[in-house]
Amino acid sequence: MRVAFFVDAFPVVSETFILNQITGLIDRGHSVDVFARFRHSDADVHGDIARYDLLTRTFYLDGRGRRSTRLTAAVRLLLAPTWASPTGLRALGTIARNFRRTEPFNTLGILRFASQELRYGRYDVIHCQYGTLGRALDRLRRRGLVHGKLVTSFRGHDATQENKQNGFYTDLFRDGDLFLPVSRSLRCRVLALGAPPTRTVVHHSGIDCRRFAFVERMRSPGQPLVVATVARLVEMKGVAYGIRAIACAYECGEDVVYHIVGDGPLRGELEALSHELGIADHIRFHGALPNDAVVALLAQTHVLLAPSVTAANGETEGIPNAVKEAMACGVPIVATRHSGIPELVEDGISGYLVPERDAPALAKRLLDLSRQPECWPAMGRAARAKIERDFDSNALSDALVELYERGAAAARSMP
Repeated sequence: MRVAFFVDAFPVVSETFILNQITGLIDRGHSVDVFARFRHSDADVHGDIARYDLLTRTFYLDGRGRRSTRLTAAVRLLLAPTWASPTGLRALGTIARNFRRTEPFNTLGILRFASQELRYGRYDVIHCQYGTLGRALDRLRRRGLVHGKLVTSFRGHDATQENKQNGFYTDLFRDGDLFLPVSRSLRCRVLALGAPPTRTVVHHSGIDCRRFAFVERMRSPGQPLVVATVARLVEMKGVAYGIRAIACAYECGEDVVYHIVGDGPLRGELEALSHELGIADHIRFHGALPNDAVVALLAQTHVLLAPSVTAANGETEGIPNAVKEAMACGVPIVATRHSGIPELVEDGISGYLVPERDAPALAKRLLDLSRQPECWPAMGRAARAKIERDFDSNALSDALVELYERGAAAARSMP
């Protein structure tokens, strides 16, 4: 199959779940091109970017930069011999008729997409990562600007923010071939928005378990409790409650170090909070780190804290990939009962779950784990087994190919 992935930006340090899907398809002999709205600066964050030479497969559709540069790029594209055929001329005519109607991509971006189709053939599958892109590609497909079966992954904010309600996806749900929410709870949300049940299937984001060494957690005498959170620093991730929980644990006499990996608009506010609570010396803000560095930190971590909350605009998680990676390493989890997290973390088995926005409850569970280190190995084994059973990217890549084929077959049978 020829598959086109549409993403907002590429490559992105926090989106290894998309990278895993791309490389999984390539490993299975399928051709994958990536079409990104924006160029991102995270080119060196994961070895697979270079290993699979993915930047040569990536085409940027936003056309940012100087007007003269964009015009030069457009002229070069138009002078290419790929357009000198009846099919190429028809494609140019379609693009010309839709000039200025290609949002969120500009006309230069659509020319780049059409050029790839003319050179190598039309795509069998257009896979949009996030519902907002699915909505945009549905409009373009109806205008004849893109072709292929339209598959849309829903990952959280794209189905839960308030501005995504009230018919936002009506056309996409009518026209799209397959919808892939990443959790059961998110499937319920997507169905409530109007997705057709027969074309809406839960497909988890996976991790490659081979890359995460399982190690039973141990704490040396006199060693602080090492807690980590790996998340973008936005409201939905609830990191402020994590910091408050660490402060509560410290006030109860716990010697604790809290590593926060990730960046975002709330970083300054969170750093100020750590000073306000008097625990800045116990918190390490690392910013965004490459995946290998995150794995190295997880190897030294006793507990992974995931204090996710429902944001003021209704935004929620799907299932955080950082929690899956920690579980694959054998790290016990303390998390909130938020969105799809209870589908991943089994309370009392692989970790503990508490209500959202309850810092004292988070602190209590951190203290429980600190005082019962004999429970850590069993929790770690249960965590690893859960990931191997339900979230291994290799098995999920096989399932994705089956879903593509099933979706395509179902679409072909429709009148």
